[in-house]
Amino acid sequence: MQRENTKPRPIDGQDYAALRQTGTSPARTRLQLGLEADPARRFEALFRKRAARGAGDRQLPKFARHEAHVAAVLAAGGFWAFSERRIGKDGAAVCLPMIPPPKA
Repeated sequence: MQRENTKPRPIDGQDYAALRQTGTSPARTRLQLGLEADPARRFEALFRKRAARGAGDRQLPKFARHEAHVAAVLAAGGFWAFSERRIGKDGAAVCLPMIPPPKA
């Protein structure tokens, strides 16, 4: 059996936006996607332009995209998170209990 399309798909703005919309920082997004500085800056500028036009993730409350709010929460210790339960080899389910942020 021959594999089709063995080359990985290039990273695009949608990949970048998907991580940023979930609250991943620009630096972490760049690291996770393995981006160089210039493409990362272009994707971040595009992401911010779309978010400013209201084209961000509509499921997130507005404060979740508000940098001052996020900075204040991080300064106070961080965000709580849901637990994860593994499903099969590659799956995960979000579940309770909530996990407090790590203490510094």
